[in-house]
Amino acid sequence: MKAFQFRLEQALRWRATQADLAKAKVAAAAGRLSGLQGQLESRRIQLTGDARDVATGAPGLSLETWAAWLKRARREMTLIGQQITEAERNLGEQLRLLVEANRKVRLLQKLKQSERTLWNAELDRELDEFSGEAFLVRYNRERSRARSSGG
Repeated sequence: MKAFQFRLEQALRWRATQADLAKAKVAAAAGRLSGLQGQLESRRIQLTGDARDVATGAPGLSLETWAAWLKRARREMTLIGQQITEAERNLGEQLRLLVEANRKVRLLQKLKQSERTLWNAELDRELDEFSGEAFLVRYNRERSRARSSGG
């Protein structure tokens, strides 16, 4: 019997590669989201610190400058918030694609395992047949020797 060969091995390797790419995309999307959340938190901390400076009457800081800076900072925070929302949506989509890619890999792996099980059963059947035939040949040979030697 020939060696086991899964006819869809190339497809399985391709699906595994796609799953690896999907994992990398999920990691990148998660990194982007984390970076944006860090930017937003940094901006909030900076805003809180600057507000404290204004409240204590930091020299050289006019209320007009503070208002303009505050307006710009809030606009930036809103923009970062929108980017976070988009990054969360993108991460969700990448996770969905990863789940789908993993499902396709598992399907082919199960198919390969099923074919391997069938192949093993066929191999066992052939080995049983061969050992039975070998036993009969040996048995008949020993009987012929016993008859020819007068036994």
